Amino acid sequence: MKRFWNLFGPDYRDNCLAWERSPHNPVIPATGDSWKSHWTANPDTLEFGGRVLLYYRGNGIMPDTDGYRHDRIAVAELLDVTTDNIEFEDLADGQPVIDVGEPGMFDYIHVLDPSAVHFQDTIFLYYTAAGEGPVSVGLAVSSDGIEFEKVGRIVTGRAPSAVVLEDGIALLYQVPDAEGRQEFFMGFASDGINFELMHDEPVFAPTEAEQGWDSFDISTGRLYPYEDGFMMIYGGSSSLIDQPDYFGLARSSDLIEWERHPGNPIFGCGPKGSEDGGAIWFPALIETETHFVLLYEGSRGDYRGDLSSQICMSSVNKTFRAPDIVGSSSRSFRR
Repeated sequence: MKRFWNLFGPDYRDNCLAWERSPHNPVIPATGDSWKSHWTANPDTLEFGGRVLLYYRGNGIMPDTDGYRHDRIAVAELLDVTTDNIEFEDLADGQPVIDVGEPGMFDYIHVLDPSAVHFQDTIFLYYTAAGEGPVSVGLAVSSDGIEFEKVGRIVTGRAPSAVVLEDGIALLYQVPDAEGRQEFFMGFASDGINFELMHDEPVFAPTEAEQGWDSFDISTGRLYPYEDGFMMIYGGSSSLIDQPDYFGLARSSDLIEWERHPGNPIFGCGPKGSEDGGAIWFPALIETETHFVLLYEGSRGDYRGDLSSQICMSSVNKTFRAPDIVGSSSRSFRR
């Protein structure tokens, strides 16, 4: 991911126009009449055991259940990634690997927003849990990435993104302020379970710039290693809560102080009426030999109408160079 930051120049128009949307969008559509018949969303990838696992959310009604739509988490193997499509195979007989809990549990309404890491010979999968009590981050663990055992509620918040450090796991998650606008907090746990805040205040929040693209709300940040530190891709909006119309970049040496890319935003919604023309969430970045590929949740509309979440795909060629390239600063990126 080292080259990704430096692909983009200071003009957001050049950056956003550099991407090619897949003509096959959505590349993981809502299908069937069961657990993913209504929506697909929240892609997350993990290299494990010689293959690439793709975790994602489905929404629908499971047979012989309560008759209500719930969010559930499934896993697939990502077999091939081209510039405009993916080949994948659902695992676990095509059924969810993390289901909602029993009535009254912290996750009995929805489980969604997976973020998986490999830590101490175990896959730790963090997810948003809606049920009894406040919306929170739950944890499930697995030895093979397919059969999971739930640990329970970890922190109050949602949309987790985990990264493994030398001595534990750092967890980015979002919490609404008094007005409902999202702010990002960062926790750390040496055991991946008992998290403590790395900083008492939010580590990332909407900009103070009037009418800036991410001045009203931010959401669904995703962490990636970058040089000797970290890079984050996140959603932002100038007017709506949890309905991003752009993705931006930021980087940090310590996961607390963040520098926004001067060419933000680097990716935006598609044309109105297209599969990702209303809002975009949860960027999952994949590097191939020639391209950077972005899997993400896209919707034709927003919460006010035609919400149609399905997993979409866009790519940018590594040979793309925006005018006046923004190179690495002299700042040291070490954790």
